Amino acid sequence: MTLNGSRPDLDAIIELIPPKSRVLDLGCGDGELLARLIRERQVVARGVELSEVNVRACIARGLSVRQGNIEEGLADYPDGAFDYVILSQTLAYLDHPIPVVNEMLRVGKRAVISFENAGYWRTRWRIFRGQGIGGDLCSGEVRARAITLPQFEAFAACMQAKIELVRLFAGDKPVRAFTNWQTKIAVYVLSRAQAVV
Repeated sequence: MTLNGSRPDLDAIIELIPPKSRVLDLGCGDGELLARLIRERQVVARGVELSEVNVRACIARGLSVRQGNIEEGLADYPDGAFDYVILSQTLAYLDHPIPVVNEMLRVGKRAVISFENAGYWRTRWRIFRGQGIGGDLCSGEVRARAITLPQFEAFAACMQAKIELVRLFAGDKPVRAFTNWQTKIAVYVLSRAQAVV
């Protein structure tokens, strides 16, 4: 069952994180995922969030979250400090994704990255109709970049990251065929033995 039927990636992330893991959520928003991970998986969790309003919402939930820009690095955290570092629905908004993912793989044993697939047929239809794909200009929620599954897999290869697990969704249903065409939301788990220089 998905959270309000709209975020199957959150359910997938929760299912793949083993109980009692050490977790860092980058761009943690209002802390909904962190709170669920603590409640459902008894993880030790921390978050980093840019928005002061969201940081206050996290603190109100009793979560350990610090305000900061994840693109400025994770120097406060030692190598291997976490079992999992999560970047959920945030990759498309980053100006410089390579250093962020490098830092994720430095401070965590595994990086969990979810994103909306720009190759999804409904997204392509919106582009064909001239509607764009990045959100509403008036709300200021326009995506900086569109990412397809093949692009992300090429990005992972460029990062010398191993793709350990992939979960693909169309709505709240798993996708097994015609993946780039039918996948709306993707969740990838990456790992790497050594850092890219």
